[in-house]
Amino acid sequence: MQPTRDPWEQRLDWVLSAVLWGALTLSVIVTGLVEGATANVGISALLTGAWVVTMLAMPRRLRNSEQWGELLAVLGVVVSLIAMALTGGSESGYVVFLAGPPLFAASFLGLRIGLETGTLAIAGLFVVARALEQPLIDESTIQPAFLYSFIVITFTQVRRILVETSERSAELQAAATARVERIQSAHTLLTSLSELANTQELNPVTIGTVALRDLASAVPFSGGRVSVTREDGEQVVVANLGDIAEATVPETYPIEMRGSNLGRLELWPDNEINLGEYLPAIQPIVSQLGLAFDNVALVQRIAHRTIYEERIRLARELHDNIGPSLASLGLRIDMLIYSATTDPDLVRHLEGTREAVTALVEEVRTTVSDLRHDNVASIVEQAYEIAAESAGSGPEIRIAIREHRPPRPAVAVELRAILTEAVRNAIEHAGATMLRIEGEVDRDRGSISIHDDGTGFDPADLPKGHYGVLGMSERAAEIGGRLEIESSPGAGSRITIAWEAD
Repeated sequence: MQPTRDPWEQRLDWVLSAVLWGALTLSVIVTGLVEGATANVGISALLTGAWVVTMLAMPRRLRNSEQWGELLAVLGVVVSLIAMALTGGSESGYVVFLAGPPLFAASFLGLRIGLETGTLAIAGLFVVARALEQPLIDESTIQPAFLYSFIVITFTQVRRILVETSERSAELQAAATARVERIQSAHTLLTSLSELANTQELNPVTIGTVALRDLASAVPFSGGRVSVTREDGEQVVVANLGDIAEATVPETYPIEMRGSNLGRLELWPDNEINLGEYLPAIQPIVSQLGLAFDNVALVQRIAHRTIYEERIRLARELHDNIGPSLASLGLRIDMLIYSATTDPDLVRHLEGTREAVTALVEEVRTTVSDLRHDNVASIVEQAYEIAAESAGSGPEIRIAIREHRPPRPAVAVELRAILTEAVRNAIEHAGATMLRIEGEVDRDRGSISIHDDGTGFDPADLPKGHYGVLGMSERAAEIGGRLEIESSPGAGSRITIAWEAD
């Protein structure tokens, strides 16, 4: 099976075939008319015809190879010179045919072999003229010499340009293919990340809890703790299991991935057992924790970058388009107010509209400032942090918050305080075994519920000296929201905070 050739090489091959057959036909006719039907004319036609047939019949892979191609080109020059010597030398019709081998060499074999074949043809032309005692410096020798030189130089340059163009086209095609493959890979990865982000596998609390439970089945320890490392280097506990003896020093195993410290696993041995004997069981769990925490960090970085870029785009839209438009509208209203002094009702109406536009301009400025704020107050992240801070042998905390856009920083502060208080109350006072934090957040509006299966209480009859519910209500009022409490003794509780900008 022959390798695929470039289109230009196919077309040039057709041109070469047509030129060789045309030159052979013309040479035979001219020599036949000049020399007549002699044996030399027949031998010349036979030799040159055999070379053309051999060359065109040879597989292109061999013909265009450097070794066989060079041999074929040199043989063509020799055959042409023999035909010229038999049929009139420099006056022979085969002077035209002698241009064929240099043409082939220059077009398919490159500059070196093209120059070599052209030089051999020119030198052979002068040798034949000398042998037949013909003039060396004559138009019958000078003109063919210039023709052969022109053919070699022109076609080697044409070939170089065609080869470079073909290679460049192949590189562009390969680059385009690679780009499409990268885009497809990125799409597949982002799809996988989107699916993964909706699972509990990205919850550090769940990861740490499951790791400790798996470890407890193979390693005897009285207490275990898993912590993650924040960007500032602080260790945050995400999971506890068993009795944590703070007075004693635990066995510590760093959780690392790609040279980065992601956290640590701490184990308190049971009855002074040497945990070194259980390293084959501990190390795989530590490695799994490293991979899981690294996955969490990667997804969070991708999410942060995407959110930040979208916020910057929105801030630019507001600052460059909506802000100036509102300012222009305010100026037009001012002009109307000054020109409508004869109608007091219209003036009051315009002044009210102007105040609304001014407030809207201030709102746009505030929004632009919030959008360009570096720290995104993500409620989902804060909910996970609250769950991590409350992790241990207490209730299971499940988080299902759909956050389209993070709330404003000022709102996020109050929401975090409300969530923290609600979770603390459920753990300390209600004895809950399961909490679920769910809801939906979209910038200026949202609703979040904290549901527990604890003992419940009567919202109308709160114990004296407990101000947690009152504090949550006051914080809700600070952000223009409302706090709803659904609870009854023995039926658990549901606390909902809902807010919406005016």
